Amino acid sequence: MRYIDGNGMTRNGPMGLGLLEKAAGQGLAPAQYRLGSIFEKGLAGRKDIEAARRWYSQAADAGNICAMHNLGVLIAEGADGKPDYASASRWFRAAAEHGVRDSQYNLAILHARGMGVPQNLIDSYKWFSLAAAQGDTDAGAKRDDVGKRLSANQLAVAKARAESFRTKTANAAANDVPAPAGGWQLDAPAAEAPAPASAPARPARTKKPQRVSAR
Repeated sequence: MRYIDGNGMTRNGPMGLGLLEKAAGQGLAPAQYRLGSIFEKGLAGRKDIEAARRWYSQAADAGNICAMHNLGVLIAEGADGKPDYASASRWFRAAAEHGVRDSQYNLAILHARGMGVPQNLIDSYKWFSLAAAQGDTDAGAKRDDVGKRLSANQLAVAKARAESFRTKTANAAANDVPAPAGGWQLDAPAAEAPAPASAPARPARTKKPQRVSAR
């Protein structure tokens, strides 16, 4: 990534891309996720949504939680020509269960409107609550809005589901690449030392599908 963003060395997009593609081709999920982000944004000089989706898919299948979220976003935005909320919801759920806040928000929206999943205001309240607990103020407002539409018993159930939620533990190998002893520049001069295939994975951006009102 340092070759691509020029962090601490001369920018060399083709070199950085080649190193990442080599690592990704060997099955390194964090590198696959980074490639997806690079192709989605065009950071290496060319934007390729099809390639972004392909790499996100491989990383998500391997357990990379950021790739799960970003893949859901691409699908919800119609990367294949039109939105597929049913497929997007599956990836949002997978990421949401691992604690990805924006996926929790997105899943709540889909449940509120019955888009790709059966309409379920109890589950919508639950996921909005979980996103709000991580600091999403918009999710908190929508949670309260949904709560007004629930009966007392339904609201109690929704709150209990949110309180009993436990975040799944992510597969460390699919999400992080630990630095070797001495750091990444141990065996090569700074100008030529390849960046790690990935730093600990975090969403390059967490973009939500259309902000559909929960009303």
